[in-house]
Amino acid sequence: GRHFPAGTRATRPEGGYFLWVELEKSVQTLELHRQALSQGISLAPGSIFSTTQNYSHCLRLNFGHPWTEHSEQALEILGNLCRPLLLKK
Repeated sequence: GRHFPAGTRATRPEGGYFLWVELEKSVQTLELHRQALSQGISLAPGSIFSTTQNYSHCLRLNFGHPWTEHSEQALEILGNLCRPLLLKK
């Protein structure tokens, strides 16, 4: 949570490989996905899991490897990529 904008919510899974993140409704995670890919970071925009746009401000992160400094840096970059998208209200 420390890397993402205020108001960001995330699940606290007890198992599995997925973490769901909910950003402010103004953030389009499909755009975030494009920007993240250019930084070598992969995420799943919420809109691909719905036939409606109800989850276009959500994203799914997959974790199947142990946490590393590289993982931490990727989350920091991802959080920084979110901030300019908040301004596009």
